[in-house]
Order: sequence, then C-alpha cells, then structure tokens
Amino acid sequence: MIHNKSGHPVEVKKISIRLWSLRDEIEAAIERRIKECEAAGVPLFIDDIKKFYNLNTSQPDNVVQLKEATNDGMVSMMEEVSEEAKKEEPVEEVKAQEANPEEGNKNLNQAEEIIAEQAMQGLDTKKPNPILDRPYQRQAPDLEKISYGFILLSDINMDSMLSFTKDKFLQGQSVTVEFLIPKNFMMTADVTYCHHYAMRSRIISSTKPDYRIQCKFAFSIPGERDNLRNFLKSIEPTISGNKNTTSGAQDDTLGV
Repeated sequence: MIHNKSGHPVEVKKISIRLWSLRDEIEAAIERRIKECEAAGVPLFIDDIKKFYNLNTSQPDNVVQLKEATNDGMVSMMEEVSEEAKKEEPVEEVKAQEANPEEGNKNLNQAEEIIAEQAMQGLDTKKPNPILDRPYQRQAPDLEKISYGFILLSDINMDSMLSFTKDKFLQGQSVTVEFLIPKNFMMTADVTYCHHYAMRSRIISSTKPDYRIQCKFAFSIPGERDNLRNFLKSIEPTISGNKNTTSGAQDDTLGV
C-alpha cells in the first residue's frame, strides 16, 4: 500500500522478490556439494556447477569470471568490487578484504584442493558418481544472506528493473533476483545503483525496504531471457474489442 496525504490507501500492483549476491549463491552450491559427497563417501564432483555458471578459474589473481550466455563476450560475475563501490564500504569491511583477499572464493579454493588431492590418489573426479548423476538445480544461499523486497510491475522491462530492498548492495555487484510468483524464476543482474530511501517515505511494507536499487539484467544463465520475456507477456493488460465497438456500445446504452 502507498499512502498519500489522505487516509485512503491505494493498492498498487507489485510482486515480492528476493535478492542475494551471485558469489554467495555459487559458494553455497559448492559448500553443499562438498558436504553431500563427504556424507556419501564419493569423490567430489563440481564440474556440473562450474559448467552451469561457466566458471573459469584459470584467470590471474584467483579472480573467478562468468561467461555471458549472449554474444556480448565475457562478463565478470565474481570480480572484486570497483573502486567507487569500495569507497562506500565500511572501513572494517575494506580492511577485512585486504587482510584476506581470497576469502570470497574460499569454498571454490577448497573444492579445487580436494579434487587435486583426489586426483593424486587416483580417484576419478571427471565424471559424477551415480548418486550425483542428475541435472544441477540452482538454489538460494543461506537465509542470512538473502535480502527481501518488492518491485512494482511498471518498473521492470527486458533491460533493467527498479525495486525496493531491505539491504544495501554495492554498485557493480553481481546479484541474483528471484521473482516470488506462482511460477517463480531467477535472474542474474548487475547493480547499477543502490540508494538509501528517505526515512519519511510513506511506503509501508513488512519487509522494511530501506533501499531503492536499480539492476541491469545480465542474462548470464541459459533460459533467463525467455523466462523474463514470458513473465512480461503474462502481465501485459488484455485489451478486448476496438474503439468503434466500444463507442457503439456506449451509444446503445445512452439511447442515442
């Protein structure tokens, strides 16, 4: 609901969303796979995860990059934050990153070390164990790393979206947006800006959307473009009849 100066609420078409860092999603996927393989007593296999996200770990400085699904070339999806974004970070967070620059890729590094050790022992890690021989399904990270918000239907198109969210995101950060509709779907996007909303805002929501965030869709995962297009078509207004027919109906009603 959005309230103006009057006391009458005005209902606005909106849908709930969840947002999280793409880095957190990939790390959570690898962490779950490590625990799953350890519990089953089988060699660790993450090639399906790396293929799904088009991960390339051969880049210098241990920077993980994600190849875009379109023809626009390579798009950095797990890059270090830009200089402009770093200025907005708390001093403690910046110092923590400087003290341990590889912390963000710890799960991926751990997985690579386990696979290397298994290869030295002669264990086959190039193909999945029968219990893991299934298509990879992306999942959200832990709840504490998920931000909740909502988006107005008029603030989304095939290029970008403008939404409200509970938590702050950094400019240039790669995120995943999940649309909480009956047939929910996820989209990868890059944050173009994120600003704190005025405390006197008249927007009332249980999710307390303190931030206004704009994202540009990256279409980094196959199928995302089709999912977004189908969603936008489903919310288009249905216009029946034509102007002449409508006018004629009105004339008949008025007895003209």
